[in-house]
Amino acid sequence: MTAVEGFIPASCSAVWNNPRLAQDMEHLALPAWPPDVSAIASPASTRSQRKAATFTPRIPQEGTLAASFGVDWYHRVHVLPERIDLGSVASVQMREIEVWNAHMQPQTLNSVAREAAEGMTLTGPASPPTQFGALESRRYSLSVAPNGPPQVEARFRFLFSSDTPTLGVTGRRIVGWTLSPDWSEPVIERLEWLTDVMRSHSGVEQRVRVRAHPRRMLEYRVLAGVDRPRVMMENLLISWQARVYGLPWWIDAAVSATPIAAGVQTLTVDTSHRDYAVGGLLTLVHDLRAEFAEIAAVEPNQLHLKRPLEQSWPAGTRIAPVHSARVGSSQNLTYVTDAIVAAKTQFRLEEECALIAMTEEPDYQGYPVLRVPPNWRDDLDASVMRDLRELDYLTGRRVVDDLTGVDRRRRVHRWLLAGRPAIADFRRWLAARAGRLKPFWLPSFQSDIAVVAPFGAQDAAWTIDNRGYAAGPAAWAGRRDLLIQTVSGERFYRRITGASEVDAQRELIALDQPLGVSLSPAEIARISFMTLMRLDADAVEISHHTDALAEVSLPLMSLRDDL
Repeated sequence: MTAVEGFIPASCSAVWNNPRLAQDMEHLALPAWPPDVSAIASPASTRSQRKAATFTPRIPQEGTLAASFGVDWYHRVHVLPERIDLGSVASVQMREIEVWNAHMQPQTLNSVAREAAEGMTLTGPASPPTQFGALESRRYSLSVAPNGPPQVEARFRFLFSSDTPTLGVTGRRIVGWTLSPDWSEPVIERLEWLTDVMRSHSGVEQRVRVRAHPRRMLEYRVLAGVDRPRVMMENLLISWQARVYGLPWWIDAAVSATPIAAGVQTLTVDTSHRDYAVGGLLTLVHDLRAEFAEIAAVEPNQLHLKRPLEQSWPAGTRIAPVHSARVGSSQNLTYVTDAIVAAKTQFRLEEECALIAMTEEPDYQGYPVLRVPPNWRDDLDASVMRDLRELDYLTGRRVVDDLTGVDRRRRVHRWLLAGRPAIADFRRWLAARAGRLKPFWLPSFQSDIAVVAPFGAQDAAWTIDNRGYAAGPAAWAGRRDLLIQTVSGERFYRRITGASEVDAQRELIALDQPLGVSLSPAEIARISFMTLMRLDADAVEISHHTDALAEVSLPLMSLRDDL
C-alpha cells in the first residue's frame, strides 16, 4: 500500500504568530471557534460597543493615495471636446463646446485667450470675467467663417483662477471650384491602386498590396465663353493654385426638380449610388452662383443639413457632393478669343477613396469568373508574348532560350456601363481586383470550340469541330478551361484533360467530369476558352459621357494556373 504523508492544518490561532502584524493586535482576546451562541451579541449592542481602533505597524512603510474616479474627473475645469477637427471649411460652420467647472467651489473665468483664430467667433452665456458656480456647466458656440488663413490651427485658452483648459481647433479652408465641365468631351475619373508585382523565372508571380485604398482623380474640360467665368477661373488659379479647392463631384450631381427656399435644412435628392456622406460637404450650383453646406444625415431620398441654407435656389439647381482636391503645379489655358478660354483641368483628391469591394464567389478553381462581355464597338487589341532570352555573339548562329516554356497573353477588355447602378457595381468590382492584386477568369466571349455531335449527361468525351486543337500540346495552360453557355442561359465550367484527332473534320476532347445534362449542338450557344487574368495596370480610367453612361478600357495580363 502506498504511504502518503499528511499535515495538520493550522487553526485560526496561528495568525497571531505572524511577525508582520501590529503588536497591538496581540492584546486582543482570541475568540472561541466555533463561537458559542451566547457569545454572539445582538446587532444593536454591537453597534453601541463598536470603537475605532488604532494600530502601530511593526514594520514602518510609506503609503500612497489610490487614485479614484473622483480624483481623475473632479477638482478641475473641463472643456468638452478638447479638440475639434473641422475638416474642409467651405461655408460657415458651427460647433458647440461645453465648459464645466468640476470644482466643489466657485471658479472665476477671467478671460479667453485666442491664438491664430482669425475668422472665428466664440460666444457664450456671459462675457468674462464671470464666475462659474460649483459643478456648473455652460455651453459656448464656435462659428468658423470660410474667410481667413487656409490652414486652421487655432487655440482658445480659458483662463480660470485655478487652471487653464484649452480648446484646439484644426482644419483647412477651401475655395469652391464651381466651373462645370464641358460635356462635349468625357469627364475622366481615375482610380489608382499600388501593387508590387514580383515575377520569377518560371513565370509565377507574387503580388503585394502597397496602398490600402486607391487614389482618385477627376479630369475634365472647362470652357468659359464670356469674360465673367474667364476672369473667375484665372483668379481661382492665380490666388489658390497651391491650396485646396472644394471640387463638386459633377458625375454624382443631382438636379432639383422644384425651387429650394432659403432657410430649409432638408433637400429632396435621390442619394442612391451618389457619393454623399455624413459630415461631408455638398454644394448647390446654378450658373456661377454656389452655396456650400454640411451634411448632417443621408437618407434614400433626402439630405439633412447641419445649418439652414442662406440663399434660395430655382428649379434646375445642381446638388453635388464636394471633395477636397488640388490641381497640378502647371495648368495650361487655351485662349480661343479675347473672351473665350478653355482648360483641361486635372484634380487630385486629398483623401483616399475607401471603395467597398464586391462580394464574389469562387466560381471556378477558386477564382471568380467575369461574366460581362466586352463592348465590341471598337477593335479589341491582344498580343501573345514569350519570355525569350537570346544569346548572340554576332559570329555564328544565335541561341534562343524560352525561360518559362509557356506564353503570356495581353488583352484589352472594354465595358459600356449604362446606368448609375452599373457604374457603381463596376467600381465595386474594381475594388475587389485592387489594381493588379487579385486575378479572375476571363472568358474569350468567342466561339472557340464547336460541338458537332450530341452527348449524354455522363459523357466526358465530346466530338468537336477540327480546328487544330489536338495538333498542339493538348490541355495547354490557358487553352484548357471552358465556359459552356447554353441557349437557355445555363453556364458550366469544365477543364479539358486530353485531345486527339478523329479525322480532318473532327476532334475528340476529354473533360475532367461529365456535364450532368444531355445537350445537342443546337442547344449550345457558345463554348469559350477561359484564361486566368489580372489587371495589367494599377490605374483605371472611367470615361463618363454623362452622369449615367460611361466607358472603360482595361489591359489584362494572363497568369500561370498550372503551378
